[in-house]
Amino acid sequence: MTKPIIMLGSGGHAAVLADIMQQLNYTLIAVVSPNRGESALFSCVQHFDSDDDILQFSNDEVKLVNGLGALPGQHLRHQLFDRFTQLKYQFESIVSPYSMLSQYSTLGTGVQILAGAIVQTGCVVGNGTIINSGAIIEHDCHIGIHCHIAPGATICGGVHVGEYSHIATGANIIQGISIGKNCVVSAGATITKDMPDNSIAYGYRSKVEKR
Repeated sequence: MTKPIIMLGSGGHAAVLADIMQQLNYTLIAVVSPNRGESALFSCVQHFDSDDDILQFSNDEVKLVNGLGALPGQHLRHQLFDRFTQLKYQFESIVSPYSMLSQYSTLGTGVQILAGAIVQTGCVVGNGTIINSGAIIEHDCHIGIHCHIAPGATICGGVHVGEYSHIATGANIIQGISIGKNCVVSAGATITKDMPDNSIAYGYRSKVEKR
């Protein structure tokens, strides 16, 4: 039986995670956010305004779920992960029962795999990464820490995605490609060549520039 959960954030991404948690019979006891949020999923749980309120619970009493969304250039999500990990709190991985996760894949801590996502055999997914709705991660891919693979993105076999990278909605990365750290692949782009660290690719022909 998993420990009670405290959710960081109360926006749309947090609500999606809370819905999955309800399907999996997790116990959500509190939400931490400056605003309570509009979702009915949070109406009956305790609300805290400050991240520091988590500290009233010991790190062996609760687990955390990171409900903040992930967009390029936003750092709060992984900063909170780092802060509370250093304080020995554990982040729970949330895997939708409507995803397909190979038993021969490896997940880090606090990974989130949403409905319709596919993660095939031999894949490694790093700490704090989001595999969003309908994304496909084919065999033997390595996805670094704190990445976001957005809805409908397709990553073919043997691809390496560096840490803190964002693969936007509907993007396609062909097999064997290496995406550097802190990269952005824009919505709908098709990547056919390696990308260096701190670069952005956009357009169907995937023009690559430094960020």
